[in-house]
Amino acid sequence: MIRSTFLALLLAAGVLVPGGAALAAACSGPADFDGDGVEDVVVGDPFGDGDKGAVHVISGEKVVSVSVPGLQPGDGFGWSVTLARVDADACADLIVGAPFTDDQGSEDTGAAYLVYGGGAAPPVRLVSTEVQRGAHFGWSVAAKGDLVAIGAPYEDEAQLSDVGAVYVRKGEGKLRRISQESETVRGNSEVSDQFGWSLAMGAGNSLIVGVPYENDDGTGRQVSSGKIDSGSVVVIDDVLAGELVSTKLDSPTGASYDRYGYAVAYVEGSGFAVSAPGPGYVQLLNTELTPTRTVRQGGKQAFGFSLAAAPDGRLAIGAPYGGEVRVISLKDSGEDRRIASTGELFGYSLAFSGNKIYIGQPDAAPYGKVLVAGRNAEEPQPLQPAKGADFGMSLGG
Repeated sequence: MIRSTFLALLLAAGVLVPGGAALAAACSGPADFDGDGVEDVVVGDPFGDGDKGAVHVISGEKVVSVSVPGLQPGDGFGWSVTLARVDADACADLIVGAPFTDDQGSEDTGAAYLVYGGGAAPPVRLVSTEVQRGAHFGWSVAAKGDLVAIGAPYEDEAQLSDVGAVYVRKGEGKLRRISQESETVRGNSEVSDQFGWSLAMGAGNSLIVGVPYENDDGTGRQVSSGKIDSGSVVVIDDVLAGELVSTKLDSPTGASYDRYGYAVAYVEGSGFAVSAPGPGYVQLLNTELTPTRTVRQGGKQAFGFSLAAAPDGRLAIGAPYGGEVRVISLKDSGEDRRIASTGELFGYSLAFSGNKIYIGQPDAAPYGKVLVAGRNAEEPQPLQPAKGADFGMSLGG
């Protein structure tokens, strides 16, 4: 439902930023949320603020807290985050998942919030059209302009548990539900597939959907057979089309526990990246969905746990269990680089903004941090809020 109070932006100094047209007019660039002329990055801390969850915006060297009304302990506000220009003004807007929100007496149905930049409009709260206990609507979010996608990977369907679904919304329109039971969407809904675990917007109105817990078990609807959790992705050509056209890609190895599709990304003009953190590889595909390269890093570091794409053709790959962050260029391999780990969960989340990469490390003392590195910077610089719990668990640029 639409909340009636306006967005509160709490600066580190505790000063309320005024909303309205004057601030909105000051926004510049596709990622400027707060109107200071600097491109921003949104950071989630889903266990912050007394376990309600918290969201912050990094603007230059400032860490700005963003709140919405009505949050309750355990909501997980900030579990997933992204930035996009959802409305028509000059400011970037936030899309924030709160997948542990209770609704209509049901636990963990989930919610997502649209928080409009510049404070010119109140936040909008979105919930599933089929409120369902434990669906975790808001687990994943993606957006491109005013086209917003929200994952509910634990939603049940056809008397099958945790098959998953994705909801899309254009402008102020109604949510459209898409699952593997939708006509012409490739694949079959099976127990614990978790369709919608990860999401990325592609060219036009296309959407890539990660299904990392799907079994490679042949044709038809099967459960607990074949290669367990090998994973897959489904690419939908146009999520707004009357008749959906889709392509399904299974794990290229077909091995159990690949979890192919755990993280997905779209590199503008180059194609898609799909991770399989079980064995530790990322597959690159061109815009025709033809594999072009596989980037590997073995061991138990969960290489590919997180992905982030930059407009200039770079892709960041996280390996948060003892590994480094690798940045590769799909256009110039000479720009590939490695950023050494600074501790446990380094690279748990990733984002690009301008010429900088942002690296989440939610376990860093005392309550998580985000490290920021310029394109040619040797050492990333840490940023933290005044207080928190697991700051940096999610990132969006």
